[in-house]
Amino acid sequence: MPNPKLIIGTRGSALALTQTNTIADALRRVHLGLEVEIRTINTRGDATQAANVPLASFGEKGIFAKELETALLDGEIDLAVHSMKDLAHTMPPGLVLAAVPKREDPRDALIGSTLDSLRQGALVGTGSVRRRALFSSRRPDLRFLEIRGNIDTRLKKLEDGGYDAICLAAAGLKRLGLADRVTEYLDPEWFVPDPGQGALALQTRESDVQVRGLLSAVNDMASFVTTRAERGFLRAVGGSCQTPVGAHARHIDGGLMLRAMLVGDDGLMRRAEAGGAPGMAEELGARVAKMLR
Repeated sequence: MPNPKLIIGTRGSALALTQTNTIADALRRVHLGLEVEIRTINTRGDATQAANVPLASFGEKGIFAKELETALLDGEIDLAVHSMKDLAHTMPPGLVLAAVPKREDPRDALIGSTLDSLRQGALVGTGSVRRRALFSSRRPDLRFLEIRGNIDTRLKKLEDGGYDAICLAAAGLKRLGLADRVTEYLDPEWFVPDPGQGALALQTRESDVQVRGLLSAVNDMASFVTTRAERGFLRAVGGSCQTPVGAHARHIDGGLMLRAMLVGDDGLMRRAEAGGAPGMAEELGARVAKMLR
């Protein structure tokens, strides 16, 4: 019998390829003889990077994922590796989140200055409505400017003097060996991360029992559960690129705690936190969402 072959789809950025190669290596280690092919797929989100089009203008999440999901549904690839925060809150019919490997640091990071050291009226590079709302809750004097592109491009824009500081996900910096560029890690107790930030999502066809079995070997149940709670919250509030929303779950004393924030239509930021059983993670997310409505 020939060795099984797995075709993995990914975006073509340095970070996406690093993440995907890490998953491919992990699968090869646990499934000896597994043949892996990596295919890069350009997404709508990638195509608009150079033009610096604001992410919030797209409305829905998923602009970095839809083409990969289409390739899965069309049978062109067997597995898509996503940064989980890029996924829409609801999977397309026929697809499933099969595994979540061990999560990287979920925090946000400032590069260029600490928050307290930023001058009055400083310019911070971020297109995230969540990050802008959270910064403004502590520093209403700050100004914000859209910044897009891969991590190296954003760091270069900072070095060229276009911004006083920029904000990025800590996980991406760490995966690329750039943790030394971080000036300040932002405490998730107040700077609540994007739901799923720092986690990878391994997505495949719901009907593909063989691939789902292969992926189960690299699933980290603790990460699967925390991100399930966060995505449950996102789904319940109907979060999109235009919604300032954050959620961060963690395991404490055998239970699960979920902290979340949401800026409502009235412009007010609301926060809530609740605990529950790990086996009821999605329900916990929905309960916290109800607290914020």
